[in-house]
Amino acid sequence: MTKIDTYIVISITNFILFFTVVYNTVLNFFWFVSIIILLCVIINLLINKGFIKIGNLGKKYFFLVLFPLMINIFFLINYLTGTKPTKETYCFRGQVSYVGGAHSREVGKTTYIFLSNDAYAYEYNIRSFFTDYKRMLFKNQVTYTFERGIFGFKVRKDYQFFFNENCLY
Repeated sequence: MTKIDTYIVISITNFILFFTVVYNTVLNFFWFVSIIILLCVIINLLINKGFIKIGNLGKKYFFLVLFPLMINIFFLINYLTGTKPTKETYCFRGQVSYVGGAHSREVGKTTYIFLSNDAYAYEYNIRSFFTDYKRMLFKNQVTYTFERGIFGFKVRKDYQFFFNENCLY
């Protein structure tokens, strides 16, 4: 396996882990991005000072391939060690999307939702779904199944959509 093949395999693994594991972890988006940037700056300083040796791999390989893999493995361990499932139910309303140019406007629904009482207001990944919109059609209530991982992060393991006539959100 050549060096380029290794880059490709690890990058594909990173992509899959991000959208199947990290994406289902309850994280405040702004804190997550801030911590990742801070970690990159600190690690870059430590590499420049010689405290972290990356050998002949280079910084590009480290920051674009290995660093995301380490982050993804951290969240994978948290995901796999989840215990004590809990269910949370919320009323929701769907996001409306406007698409088109200056003279044509199309309005459509997306799989991004707003939960009642602004639950998970900054956890965008928990309120968006990689699913067919038809699963959500005519539904107004979602029930999440969460587990708490070994590192303390909540992980969304499952979700179901229902219709509830008492949900007026």
